Formats: sequence, structure tokens, C-alpha cells
Amino acid sequence: MFTIEDKVVVWPELGQNPSVGRVANGDLLVLYADLTDVMAGARHFLVRSDDGGHTWSKPQLVVESDLPDGGVGGTLTCLDDLCLISYLEGSDLKRKPKNLKRSRIIHSTDGGRTWSKPRPINEQVDAAMPLSPFGKIIRIRATGELLMPAYWWAIAAERRATGGQDNILSSTDDGATWSLKGHITRDPALEGYFIGETEMIELADGRLLAITRGNAEPASRVPFGFRSISQDGGATWDTEQINIAICEPRLIRTQDNRILLLARSWPGNIVFYYRPLRDDEREPGSSQKETVDVQVLDDYRTPVREFGLTLFTTNDDGRTWQPMLTMQNPRPDSVAKYREMTAANPLLGHRYQAGYGDIVALGDDRYFVAYREADPLMPDLRPGLTYSHAFQRFIAGNIVRIR
Repeated sequence: MFTIEDKVVVWPELGQNPSVGRVANGDLLVLYADLTDVMAGARHFLVRSDDGGHTWSKPQLVVESDLPDGGVGGTLTCLDDLCLISYLEGSDLKRKPKNLKRSRIIHSTDGGRTWSKPRPINEQVDAAMPLSPFGKIIRIRATGELLMPAYWWAIAAERRATGGQDNILSSTDDGATWSLKGHITRDPALEGYFIGETEMIELADGRLLAITRGNAEPASRVPFGFRSISQDGGATWDTEQINIAICEPRLIRTQDNRILLLARSWPGNIVFYYRPLRDDEREPGSSQKETVDVQVLDDYRTPVREFGLTLFTTNDDGRTWQPMLTMQNPRPDSVAKYREMTAANPLLGHRYQAGYGDIVALGDDRYFVAYREADPLMPDLRPGLTYSHAFQRFIAGNIVRIR
């Protein structure tokens, strides 16, 4: 049984794309950005809870860019009191995706109280393209080795040409240095599909399971995600498609060895596609030429029936997934406005759905989920733009009990 025991506001103002960790003394840390998609000026802040996620500290600035028009976007991992923030840094990448970009990492050995200076990632592994280290870092039980998944950050044309690639990086010195260990690619026969954000965990038998966001063209194709299994510690992977379409996957293994997937998803009769921007949607100074839109299919092709951030379970090591619980907005007025808007236009659900979740175990069958929640009542800072809704978001949390 999956139930939501409490709904909280982690950060009430503009916030994006959180990740959560639990340190040795039980404190929860949430890392979030103020702006999304490595926009110019995007910074990372950290908040802390010492009561299981019910209340939160004031934010602490931990990562900002020194590039011209710089911004950052990254992920927090906590392994007891070793905490790492791996991130992509770039110059105004939302509006100008071909601009300068680089991958970096910082670490803390005192549970997130103090942080090191940034260290480069790309240069250490000689990556062909800039790496976006979305996935959480894991520690291999038998060896203590750290593994980090990082996908190629590429403009749309490059992703279409290559199919994308997820790189598995290895560290044997608690994240001080990194080397390339392996990579995940999609089956070349799956032309028109390409991979992106990847999350992985170690299974009870020592195998590694990775779940990857899928993208697809043309619009009639459902962007099914991918499942990859490694039996040699991440050096090689066998990959196949799964039965759901997802973004921003996060994995966790319960104490009784159940595998849970937290991911943004949408009704199984909805597909996304890119269309040219209309003149009234163009932002001055931006090189953006396309935007995401949605199309309704005649039938359902996945088991999902609603927009939102969903917990899934699997009975076959991640080959197929069943939706179990959708996270709930802690702001009643926001929920009422969302229902009003989507009653008039159901497809607005894709613009105002929750996303970018992360999950950590609290003990006693409870889990804390931090995520990016939409609030259409927040100020629209850039009205008229196709992504103006990106400025109407805050950081929410759900406390979930799983029996």
C-alpha cells in the first residue's frame, strides 16, 4: 500500500529541479536551483531539515557560475556525511544551447556544512561532448567504488544524429578524481529514439540497473524509456525499452529489496513533439527556434492515466512498471487553479505538471520525496513565452509510507 502521510512546502518561492539526500545524523538536505535548464543566472541553494522533512531552514547559496551569463544545473548525492554536487555549467544555455559549457563537481565531508572548490569532470574523462551529470552517484557495496552516470549534453541535432550516450564514470578516491568506465547507448535499430537522463542502483545480487529517459521522433512515437543491466560493474550494458514514457528518473531499493522508480510521466495517449516557434513566442536575443507541444493519440500506449510525478513498482527487475502513487501539491489554492485551467484545456497539464523529483528513505517504511511543483498563481515573469510557466514553480515535498 502506498499512501501520502504529509504534504509540505520545502521552499515557497521560485525553485527548480531539486535533489535530496540524508546525512549520517538523519538530517535531510535538499539542493534546488532558482532557474531551470542552466539559464543565465541560475544558482544552487541548499536547505536542511532536522525533523524528517516537516520544516526547513533558510537557503544557503552553494553553487554559482563565474562564466559570462553563467548558470548551473546539478544533482546532490549524500553517502553518510560525504556529499557531492555534480553539475553542468554554461553560458545562457536555455536561450543559446551552443554556448560554452562545462561539467564540475564539489564535495563535502561534514554532511553539507562546508564545501570544496569546484573540480572539472569533462577534462578528467576526455568526453567527446559536455557531460550533464543528472544521475545520483552510488557506492558499490563490495569495493567502495563510486559510480556516476552522466549523459552527453547535446543540442537537438546532435542527439538526433548520435542517439545520445550515457557515460558511466568511476572514482576510487571518494570523488576526488574520475575516469570513464563504460557507457550506455540505445540499440542502433531503434532509429528515431535517443536517450538522456539516467539513474542507476545496485541490485541485491550485485548487478547494476539503470533506467533512462527516452525521447522519440516523429510525434506518433511514444518516447518509451530504457532499461539497462550491467553484470560487470558498469563497464558494459544490455539495453532494452520499457513500457512507460518518463522524464527525470530516480531509483531506490527498499529494505525488502523492492525496486521503486520515481519519474515525471503523463497519460499514455499523449506524445510530445517539437514545432517551430510562432512569431509571438520568440524571445529577443534567443536562438531558440522550436518548442515542445503535445498531440493526443487514439489509444493508450502506456499504463499511466494522469500528468504528474509518479511512483512506479516493478516485479521483473525493471522491464515493466506499474504506476502506484502520484505526488500531491501542498497548496490547495494552486490545485484549484490548476483544475480550473485544465478543465478548459486538458493539454495544459503538460505545462503545469510536477517534475524533477527525488526520493530518500526515512526509515519505518517512510520516504521523503522532494520535487518541483507548479503554481499557476505565482507571478508570470516572462508572459507570452513558450516557457513562461517555468517561472511559476516552487519546491514541494511529500512524506510517503509504503507497506
